[in-house]
Amino acid sequence: MPRIVITGLGLVIANGIGVKNAWDALMNGKDGTAELKSFDTSQYKVHRACEVKDFKLDTVFKNETTANTIHKYTYTAAKEALKDSGLSDITGYDRERFGIAVGTLAGELPPFEYLLRKAPEDKANGFDMGVALTYPPSSITTLLSEDFGFEGPNMISLNACSSGNHAIAWAFDLLYEGKVDVMLVGGGELIPQTEFTHFHNLKALAPEKCQPFDKNRKGLVIGEGAGIMVMETLDFASKRNANIYAELKGYGMSCDGHHMTAPHPEGAGAIKAMSNALSAAKITYEDVDYINAHGTGTPLNDIMETLAIKSVFKERAKEIPVSSIKSMIGHTMGAASAIESVVSCLAIKNGAIPPTIHYETPDPECDLDYVPNEGREINVNYVLNNSFAFGGNNVTNIFSRL
Repeated sequence: MPRIVITGLGLVIANGIGVKNAWDALMNGKDGTAELKSFDTSQYKVHRACEVKDFKLDTVFKNETTANTIHKYTYTAAKEALKDSGLSDITGYDRERFGIAVGTLAGELPPFEYLLRKAPEDKANGFDMGVALTYPPSSITTLLSEDFGFEGPNMISLNACSSGNHAIAWAFDLLYEGKVDVMLVGGGELIPQTEFTHFHNLKALAPEKCQPFDKNRKGLVIGEGAGIMVMETLDFASKRNANIYAELKGYGMSCDGHHMTAPHPEGAGAIKAMSNALSAAKITYEDVDYINAHGTGTPLNDIMETLAIKSVFKERAKEIPVSSIKSMIGHTMGAASAIESVVSCLAIKNGAIPPTIHYETPDPECDLDYVPNEGREINVNYVLNNSFAFGGNNVTNIFSRL
């Protein structure tokens, strides 16, 4: 049966641009949280977020609006991943067997918002050529396919905060079924004011910092960025002597449909997703070395995820390192699970686990090993990566050493 491997990685996150810079920042516990600059927050109670800093686009898009949208992050991460994989130039390959799948939550709201701010009362505002080029959200994958010459299956995943892992799962199936040889997959996100307002009004935003699993956690911090992977069959990768970071052993999905925003209190959907992933990967809970947590820093989610891990991992639950990089880069929404998948591959390759920073006060209801405040060197053979989205849309995937 086909084996699916990861041969290239790309990252653009709040505390580092490029895989090396980002990984070093994560392992050193660098916090990417700062005052939000992309729009005026004076009317809000919260003013901080995890924006990408000092970003410079190394290409020229045809339209200036496009260059100031999510496209710049996904494009940059994709370009890095393709270079890393040795597939920057696919001349000589069957382009129809090279596909793309990208997850996002908000898509391209900022161009609309920019126009509407000029004169909200003018109903004619909200559309121009820039908006036309960045809407619908499928323009993200269209840009990538046009620039890199991928002519195979092309999909944008819009499944809230598990969108990235949904895109990865779709890519896995296409590769496993022999319909493609290579998939460029991941997720990208900006911080639209609409999205910021939504979470602000839900009272889900932390005023200063994200503290996953800490007793005094106050909510999530919104982030932005992109994480992209090159996935291919082991056979295709071996024939071209590609460097391999990890193998994607399988994934598990569920939808508990408990509530539009609140997780199931006992973690029913999360338990099902993790259990399904272990079954698909043909391993047991005894094999997992590290859990890359969804870990949003919200009161309900962190308790739910802890309960779910205890249910699935039984007596091993307190032995397994569990960490949340959202403590450093914020919740990047549709890109989150894709970025965390990239980090999962890096944990395997580098034999190290990034920490959960801002962990100060233990919570009796969250009593696992959350790798507090300092990264940890450890041999990692299997990583379980969780993503639990609004509406109960859950995806867990499992990466392993080849």
